[in-house]
Formats: sequence, C-alpha cells, structure tokens
Amino acid sequence: MIEPNMATMIGMLTTDARVSPALLRQALLESARDTFNAITVDGECSTNDTLFAMASGSSGVDIDDDGYPLLVEAFLAVSRPLAIDIVRGGEGATKLIAVAVHDARTRDDARQVARTIANSPLVKTAVHGADPNWGRIVAAAGRSGVQFDVQRATVHVGDVLLFEHGLPHDDAAPRAAEHMKGKDVRIDVNLGTGGGVAATIWTCDLTAEYVRINGEYRT
Repeated sequence: MIEPNMATMIGMLTTDARVSPALLRQALLESARDTFNAITVDGECSTNDTLFAMASGSSGVDIDDDGYPLLVEAFLAVSRPLAIDIVRGGEGATKLIAVAVHDARTRDDARQVARTIANSPLVKTAVHGADPNWGRIVAAAGRSGVQFDVQRATVHVGDVLLFEHGLPHDDAAPRAAEHMKGKDVRIDVNLGTGGGVAATIWTCDLTAEYVRINGEYRT
C-alpha cells in the first residue's frame, strides 16, 4: 500500500542550512516526485502518509534561488535509496524492478507509461518467474493512455534488446531471463517519440507470498 502519494510511511529530511519555508517546500515536493512518489508495490493506497523537511539554519549557510538546485540534489541523494528500500520491503517481494521509460514527449507521459507497466500484475508475475515476456510490457505501455510509435519503440530487459521495429528478438530471451533471475531487474522502454524525456518508477515482483499475506489479512 505505497501509492499514490507515498501512503503508509512517515519520512523526515533535515538540513542545517537556512532555507525559507516556501523554498524548502518546493525542494521537498520536487525531490519527492521522483523518489517517494515514484514507487509502487501493488497500486493500492493507504490513508496515512507524511513527509517532512526541516531546516534548522544552525550552519549559517543560506540557501537561495541560486543554491536551490544543490538542495534538491541533496534531497534526491537521501530520498532515492530510502524510497527504493520501501519497495524492497514490499509484502512478499523478492525482486526490485526499475521501470525506466525514455524518449517521451513529457515527463508526465514517461511517468504514466512507467507506472502502468510497474503496476501490471502480468508484468510483475512474469518478472517473478524470470519470464522475459516483452508482449506484456508493450501491452501495458499501450493501455497507459500515452501515444507512442510501436514501430520505433524498443524494450530492453537489463542490457538485452527484446523488441524493436515492431518485432521481437526471441533469440535473446534466454539472456534476458538470466537477468530476471537476479534480485535487481531493469526494464527500459523507449517510446520512439523523439521527445527525449525520461522517468523511472520502482516496483517489486508479485509473488505467492504476497497473496498469502493479504489473503490471511484480518482487519
């Protein structure tokens, strides 16, 4: 129960710099968008989520508009591994899956495609079984609501090209399956739009243990 908007978590980021409340909030929102709000376990949400940022100013270092990019970079550096650890700890999870979408027209388009793939039970179970089923990935991208050119799109699992120019590379499937046997799996989808924008969503595999945990759940 991790999305949307973080769900079931409490996070705190602190800095000893002096930052105005407005700038601090802006940096927190920007960094959370690609970390704590870029993770999903099963597409379900809870009613409880909080992320704080606090700036004491004790160092005497002032962060203004010029220093803002460094503040965001620092927040990202701290938040990303924490967010990824939440996914690794997902119910029944055995694999971390990074779904990266490239060459979208907008960042929102890239996130939407990546999130649709990441939340697909068929994709998540295929990864759990180390089945490099490119069709499930392309089908999820196709129902995301974002238009792309399937004749120019590509799908990689790890560094293995599985789909290109509307055709599969089935001879590469065994190498992709080997990558999927690991604990860290990467899926890269290039939409072929020429937009040049990318985004990543992190998720985990869907396992029998997840079904057992939630099937035995009592309120």
